[in-house]
Amino acid sequence: MKNTIISAAIIVMFFISVSVFSFPSYTGYSGAPGSSGNCASTCHGSSGGTIQISGFPTQYTPGQAYIITISHNGGQTIRNFNGSCRIGTGSSNAGVISAGTSTSVYNTAGETNGVHLSSNSLNSATFNWTAPSSGTGTVKLYIAGHQGSKNDPNTNIILTATEIISGIPGINGNIPTEITLFQNYPNPFNSETIISYSVPKQGNVKLDIYNVAGEKMETMVDGYKESGYYMIAWDASNYASGVYYYRLTVGDRDITKRMTLLK
Repeated sequence: MKNTIISAAIIVMFFISVSVFSFPSYTGYSGAPGSSGNCASTCHGSSGGTIQISGFPTQYTPGQAYIITISHNGGQTIRNFNGSCRIGTGSSNAGVISAGTSTSVYNTAGETNGVHLSSNSLNSATFNWTAPSSGTGTVKLYIAGHQGSKNDPNTNIILTATEIISGIPGINGNIPTEITLFQNYPNPFNSETIISYSVPKQGNVKLDIYNVAGEKMETMVDGYKESGYYMIAWDASNYASGVYYYRLTVGDRDITKRMTLLK
């Protein structure tokens, strides 16, 4: 009888242990299309997590390597997370993810290039993402992370990066002699279009997107550029059909053009 009581106590302790803690060995739950869902470490938990991502670009250069950092800005440590990067809104992998500090990659059904923590309950970690080849277009990074024990907060993140089509010194060896904002192509367009511009000398460049009410929708470029011709893709899949304006600002000069989104 005594042994029976002890065995029962062990079983109860086992189930208490399982119910208290999350399941950090679960993989394939980054929330990306084709994955097993968006629950990072367990199929329980709540909203309100504080996990954050830094280092993932809003505009990527094809073939360039980026160091991505995962951390939290409050609450408990990151129990674990799952992450993957996809082309557009589809299930094909975008670029290559490799392990960094305190992370490892995994290969499972639906997520053949996923990443998660290599050990549980950390404050931060890093992983590497090498951007895909030219012509891939818009990509999305999916991250689902869990903090604390089984019923504590989950965080679900989707970050979008558009491809910098080119940034070359000149076209056919020519260096631009004036600031030019070209008409976007195609126009009208469905979801994605290419915006091209040129700057004759190095300096700060800004490219913004506005709606017809004059409200700024996105900043596509904001920083230092060498003299040259540039093209960048604008992913408008999250915006409604209609007329939009794009404005190039170089020093005290600005140029605005109109484009039409038709879905």
